[in-house]
Amino acid sequence: MVIIGRLLFAALAGCFAVFILIVFRSPGRVEGGREKSPRSVRLGVLLQSVSYAFAWSFRRPRVNLFGGAALWPDMLIAGLSLAMALGAIVLAASAKKRLGKHWALAARVVDGHHLVTSGPFGRVRHPLYTAMGMLCLSAIIGLSSWLGAVLACLLFLVGTSLRARAEDSLLIEAFGREYEEYRRRVPAYLPRLNVSPPK
Repeated sequence: MVIIGRLLFAALAGCFAVFILIVFRSPGRVEGGREKSPRSVRLGVLLQSVSYAFAWSFRRPRVNLFGGAALWPDMLIAGLSLAMALGAIVLAASAKKRLGKHWALAARVVDGHHLVTSGPFGRVRHPLYTAMGMLCLSAIIGLSSWLGAVLACLLFLVGTSLRARAEDSLLIEAFGREYEEYRRRVPAYLPRLNVSPPK
């Protein structure tokens, strides 16, 4: 129904605003950092940003992808979409709290930096990218047309891959075998059910 679509749009916009506040709010500056922002990272950020634009701009006329007059499919899809967005907020906040003052938008290693492998980092190596993917997927599920969904998914996956590869390279350079072992044990974005996070 139209009213469900409008309410969902407003709710997702609010979730998106909260997510942006979490990600961009600085926890405090740490001196001595070495940042790595090659052209591939900047391209990755651009592609991720455009993927959000496609997810939000190519909208379908109603929440339910499959049409029909029943109300429950709209409510079910809206609930799933909103739950995904709220999950993204919780994951991003948890990852930021775990990193503390080492949190940064650009991949970097600072003086005295240690490899964080606990909390959400015990399940996935790049929880922020997982959270960003969940946020994009929430808009795709709740708002996007089929065309918007395909374009958003493709651009987001390519952009995220570019950023994650650059981040992995920096961390391998900084931590060597410790990070290599961590990378073998913990997947990049989607957790394995049989992975036990370190204490």
